[in-house]
Amino acid sequence: MSALRDHYEAVREEFDYDRPDVGVGSLSASLADRAFVATTDADALRQAGDRDTLFVASAGLTGPPHVGTLAQMYAVERFHEAGFDAQFLLADYEKYASDGRDLDAVRELADDYRTFLDRIGYGGEVRTQYDDRDVLQTAFRLAPHVEFEDGPTFDVEPTEWVRRVRAAYDDDQQPPADATGSTDFGSRAAELLCLADFPHPTVAGGYDQTVFVLGVDEHALANDYYAAKTPFEPAFEGLFTRMVPGLDGYPKMAKTIPGSGITMEMAPERVRRLVREADDGATPAESTAYQMLCLVSEHDGKRLDELADACRAGGEEWDAAVGAYADFLADLAAAWPA
Repeated sequence: MSALRDHYEAVREEFDYDRPDVGVGSLSASLADRAFVATTDADALRQAGDRDTLFVASAGLTGPPHVGTLAQMYAVERFHEAGFDAQFLLADYEKYASDGRDLDAVRELADDYRTFLDRIGYGGEVRTQYDDRDVLQTAFRLAPHVEFEDGPTFDVEPTEWVRRVRAAYDDDQQPPADATGSTDFGSRAAELLCLADFPHPTVAGGYDQTVFVLGVDEHALANDYYAAKTPFEPAFEGLFTRMVPGLDGYPKMAKTIPGSGITMEMAPERVRRLVREADDGATPAESTAYQMLCLVSEHDGKRLDELADACRAGGEEWDAAVGAYADFLADLAAAWPA
């Protein structure tokens, strides 16, 4: 069993998460199970159609999106197509306050993300921290109740996959050139703003519940440790996508680890080549090509089941599917603002 599959099972067990193999509105259970690995509450997903629910995904603005970032975009678009309100959050102020990035550069990158989302057909809302003053008000409402020094701790042994991720960041991470560093206060301010993103839709936005779509590597963000210390009663759950294995032996794709991912500023022909090279004959659970197909494509659950069989068997049918997907992803890269 792969390190990533072991990690999925460990996360579900250690944090008492549910498997998200349930229908959500018109989104089929089979598609949900192919795209997502865990949720804080499967019943909340089942009942989403009976409550005013907002689905939210986000991106940290350290660079153009890689396929893992696209997975978040496609996840909330699937819920939008299933009849739910959807939002993609561009965390621009976070990188300015916590990393000291140039604000103009971050805002230009946010504009590129917005343009890209429009070009690839995303139909939900796009929000930036910079422009949404209402969330700043929620942050100030939370402030008297928050002490970050007593943050949540998780008494769990890191899995092999987590150890590999940490080693990759330690050895090869390259922050953006304009990230000059920040202050402790700047980092705390960014944390407070990001914290406010979670309760805001139900505390001040009129929704009954919010479902935050995160990569499973960020699952710990969707906990109610801080919210439980406030007088508010936000209702939010976490839904965690599967990971796209990285290129060149990296455990995941990362914007700040050069060579680990397929990113949208690459030339389309390079994207085609990298997709084909990522097809290494692995089983569906370990195949970078198959996991990309599950997370970033227009396929339904039935077609993904068929492609899983083709991936296991290898041969002409799978080769054709990988070639078609290489063209699909290259077309997405062509939509990135030059």
